[in-house]
Amino acid sequence: MKRNIFYDIIIFFAVICFISCAFTDSGSHKTAKSGIDTGMNGDKGTVPIIIDTVDELAEDDVFNDATKFDGDLAIVSLVIANQTSKEQKIRELYSTLGFDNIVCNENYDSNSADSISYCIGHFRDSGYDLITVATRGLNYGREWSNNFKLGETGDHQGFTESATKVYDALVSYINSKYKSSYDKGKVKLWLCGYSRGAAVTNVLSYMVLADPSKKLNIPQKYVFSYTFNTPKGLTAEHASAFPNVFNIINSADLVGYIAPEEYGLYRCGRDINLFESKESDYKKQSTKEEKGKYIYETVWYESKVDSMIEIPKFRLETFSYKKGGSPGESTIKYGTTEKSAINWLFNMLLTDGGIENPKNGHSFKTRAKFASSIQPYLSYAIELVLGNGVLMNEIADKFKNDPLNTVYKWFTQEDGIYNDVKVILENNHIAYDDTELHNSCTGIFEMADYKTYQGCLTNVILKLVPMAMGDNKDLARMVSMHQMDVALNLLLDYMD
Repeated sequence: MKRNIFYDIIIFFAVICFISCAFTDSGSHKTAKSGIDTGMNGDKGTVPIIIDTVDELAEDDVFNDATKFDGDLAIVSLVIANQTSKEQKIRELYSTLGFDNIVCNENYDSNSADSISYCIGHFRDSGYDLITVATRGLNYGREWSNNFKLGETGDHQGFTESATKVYDALVSYINSKYKSSYDKGKVKLWLCGYSRGAAVTNVLSYMVLADPSKKLNIPQKYVFSYTFNTPKGLTAEHASAFPNVFNIINSADLVGYIAPEEYGLYRCGRDINLFESKESDYKKQSTKEEKGKYIYETVWYESKVDSMIEIPKFRLETFSYKKGGSPGESTIKYGTTEKSAINWLFNMLLTDGGIENPKNGHSFKTRAKFASSIQPYLSYAIELVLGNGVLMNEIADKFKNDPLNTVYKWFTQEDGIYNDVKVILENNHIAYDDTELHNSCTGIFEMADYKTYQGCLTNVILKLVPMAMGDNKDLARMVSMHQMDVALNLLLDYMD
């Protein structure tokens, strides 16, 4: 019988922990037990892992030079980021690791459209005050609307507003508790975050290191920044290659492409790409079938990461297309990698002629057009859906139980989205603003106005949803790549 994947992961890390302890002097090496959340294949739990405490890292001189990548510090940073989902969890881990003067923001566990949660702690290291800041990237809902609050120009508006809140709290913390040390140049910083928290941490790193209006007087070698699965939030002008900011990402993770470079947004620091499919890394098989005027192509391959953890094999079905017609040159070639697939997807959204509605101006093509035409509609809709678990679950059930008809109704029938969502809201007695709801649903529908302009977003949605919802789960693998336990597995493999 095939073993449960969660059991396999626990055994894998138990072996790692055993080996780690076997080569460690238990009398002198200071470690803490924590865990990494897992959600692989629907199995939720926590993978146990042994990590060094802060004083052990300090004794190993880890905090001497931030420009040098340190594997132990990266692992502890990921574990800290993993424990940010709840205030109690991060406080307990901070205490276990050896931090004192622990301060979290008010209403840490709440969710609002523009909220950001963080936890700050302190450790005394050889005459220096080491201050750590972990930004929450897990267990959030309404904040999703902030992720898509790009703004028309400059750094990502939503991430910048959030990073400013964390920066202000950090400055207040330093001034109230360690002003004397700061004035003497005796303060070090340790910043970390995952996903949304990683994006905010990356922008925060720029603020601390180089922002003319915010830059802290702390030497670069004393600012340790580790981010994981990091979206992009800085303009090219601000995305400096700081040698002390390490972004742990992989090219198969969809989240790392948001916001897209086509919108002029990037990360500062140094990207460490933990996963990049290459032709030598997989066994590929391709099929091509012609039915009348239409061609169907399927691409399979197995990569190195598949032997590390059990996640859906990457099977990409390209869209059927009429010979000589759309998507034509956009069709992914045989032996594609996840990165190629994601690039193709963004090409369809950002540059394909169908993703712009000339009638009403809705467009993904440029950042300015997105911000002015689509962003306002998404904001209310995302906040409403992700702020109400019942609504989100019932919508998910509709797509799961009848994906094709639901997508067809929502994106080909005017008021199709509005009518379905309104029924769910009223049946569950959820308060809503009818005008805002109708405007948002109408805006989303018009964004993909199939009847008026047949080449719009609907064409992509009608094809992507069956791919994502079907047994082959072509896009599900890329979603799996964003899981915390995948990041840890890849990080350990990178360090091996």
